[in-house]
Amino acid sequence: MYYHDFVKEKLKFLNNSEVRLRILACLSKHPLSLADFKRMSFVSYSSISTNVHKLCLEGYVEKISRNNFQLTNMGKIYLISIMEFHDTINTVNNFSEFWLDHDVDALSVKYLKKISDLEGSKLIKSGPADIYRTHEEFRKLFRDSEILSVIFPYLHPEYPRLIRKLVSNGSKVQILVPEIICERFIKSIGETLVRSAIKTDVLSIKCLEGDVKLALAVSNQWVSIGLFKRDGSYDQSRLLVSDRKEAIKWSNSIFASYDRKAKEIDLTALK
Repeated sequence: MYYHDFVKEKLKFLNNSEVRLRILACLSKHPLSLADFKRMSFVSYSSISTNVHKLCLEGYVEKISRNNFQLTNMGKIYLISIMEFHDTINTVNNFSEFWLDHDVDALSVKYLKKISDLEGSKLIKSGPADIYRTHEEFRKLFRDSEILSVIFPYLHPEYPRLIRKLVSNGSKVQILVPEIICERFIKSIGETLVRSAIKTDVLSIKCLEGDVKLALAVSNQWVSIGLFKRDGSYDQSRLLVSDRKEAIKWSNSIFASYDRKAKEIDLTALK
């Protein structure tokens, strides 16, 4: 059997039966008996018994006593994989316009593989009746952040003001910007404030070489993601936001990967 045929058969066995998936999901919490399954569903006893038997034959479930069943290690791994696949499909489908029209190369394959961590996010869109909606949402998220890591791909006139306010309030801020705008960005915030904030370890600013095709902001409570269009322009009309811990962890990993490539700024070289 070819590899893709093997995968297709495994997916078909599990995905084509809602009863089997429900049995696996229920067993992920703790062992259960056939009577337990019956009380938890509207499925007939014979259907439950038949599907539990099939899952046992395939190695996903095992009998641990006269009446109780539990997931095997293989069953646990398959269930995790299926749920992650389910979340991936949902994330891609729910925000298809966000992914289809944008350049996703700024997100490496490593992070695209974990796109399921963005399940449950919200897509904020500006329109003719509210052209500043994404910007207002971004500002609102910034407002009360105590810890913030940001990748700014371009210099928006309001960003320095937002950073000044956060730093002045004692928030800890990490910033990555393209090298070409780094000096202007620092001067827009204010050199005196930047020097003081860096010295007290409240602010960190690093520069990235080349084009940066990702706008990312992540705090301990939320994350926002902005992408560039295929024509190379930044899409200011759409923003993906989430307050889920999985999305925050995913975004922090992306920020860290960019941070490792960034260069420390030399404040003495500022003109």
